[in-house]
Amino acid sequence: MKTENNSFLSNSILTLTRQLIGIVIGVLVVSIVARGLGSTRNGEYTLITYVPIMLMTFLNLGINSSTVYYVGRKKISINSAYTTNIIISIALSIISILIGAAAIYILKDSYFKQTNTGLLYLSLLSLPGIFLMTFMQTILQGMEHFRSYNTALVVQQFSNLFFLVVFLFVIPLGVLGTILAFILGYVCSVVYMTFFLIKYSEASFSFHYFSFSELKELLTYGIKAHVSNIMTFFNYRLDVFLVANFLSMHYVGVYTFAVNIGERLSIFSQSISQVLLPRIAATNAEEDRNQITSMVSRFLMILVLLMSVALFIVSGLIVRLLGGADYPESPMLLRWIIPGVAVLAVEKILSNDLAGRGKPELNMYVSFFNVALNVVLNLILIPKIGVAGAAISTTITYVASFIIKCWIYKKETKMRYRTFLVMTSSDFALIKKIFQGIRGKLAVNK
Repeated sequence: MKTENNSFLSNSILTLTRQLIGIVIGVLVVSIVARGLGSTRNGEYTLITYVPIMLMTFLNLGINSSTVYYVGRKKISINSAYTTNIIISIALSIISILIGAAAIYILKDSYFKQTNTGLLYLSLLSLPGIFLMTFMQTILQGMEHFRSYNTALVVQQFSNLFFLVVFLFVIPLGVLGTILAFILGYVCSVVYMTFFLIKYSEASFSFHYFSFSELKELLTYGIKAHVSNIMTFFNYRLDVFLVANFLSMHYVGVYTFAVNIGERLSIFSQSISQVLLPRIAATNAEEDRNQITSMVSRFLMILVLLMSVALFIVSGLIVRLLGGADYPESPMLLRWIIPGVAVLAVEKILSNDLAGRGKPELNMYVSFFNVALNVVLNLILIPKIGVAGAAISTTITYVASFIIKCWIYKKETKMRYRTFLVMTSSDFALIKKIFQGIRGKLAVNK
């Protein structure tokens, strides 16, 4: 088990190292959009791109989560997963576009009155790329092929960045340019993953590999995770819609700008979770599962807390560097958001562990509570204290969710809280050994 822990942490660190490129690109994207559009048009861009993302979240049926689980446990072949996910992606994309178009038409004079209707319709063309990228990535994640998984994300981010520069500064198209860049980023990533899966994983598309019985299994597991994901999306993004409803697009822009910076902290939990979910799914021994997750959550807790303190101190400087003078409220909002995002990073690890054990419904139950609490707090605080109410509501909800998830994890594993939350001397010794091993490999490669 010690060797497996070393391998697991090594993969997590190497995955994080590759994603540092993605962090840099992501920060550049946030900065370019913020400076290129200004707070008001940035708010419009945010709401427009949330429409296809929300449709994908509502209509993916949990296929992404179940693909990781069943490919990780080798209960479904690569060819079957590849074929099924492509077919389902195309079908769900068509359904999503039709539903989205109908919703925009109905709400264009009410909820969407502050946004360009033509751009809303245009944003729906991103749905095939979003579905295909998400579903193909989960095949790579289930295979534990994290280099390609992360490369696909970098391709999407870099393509988005490239087209943003073109359409904002070379051919200045404003919000239209950002929507085109958003669409093309997903297209480029799908092209890369299709090439990789066919050439290196020998994936093959054929209706012969499509099985209704396997699809039923994917849906049976996935629907539990799907409901949880919908509630999680509401929990993460409903505040933006409520800010848009009660306040102006300027406040949507300054709030989402602060949220985008704060969420960079979660890149650590995302990197480790990518390795954790398929590893837990493939591990049968309860003790091994507990040991892996407890080690990861202890390490992440101290790391994220240290980074949160640093970000809190330099929040004003970071906002000025990335966004300029058009986001005066963002430093204050970022400081309110940081505590919630910090504990959320650790909670994601526990959530992925529970999902990897085949119990995604536990996350679903917590998500119902989170959404209810978040909505109530936002409805009370935003009208009273403005955009700061959204940030405060977010942090309170995340902290409450973290406490509940820790209690559930303790109950499921029979472990003490300090076992999966407090670092030990052996953890530091193991991390030192891992870094020494990685440094040795890099020296040899040179």
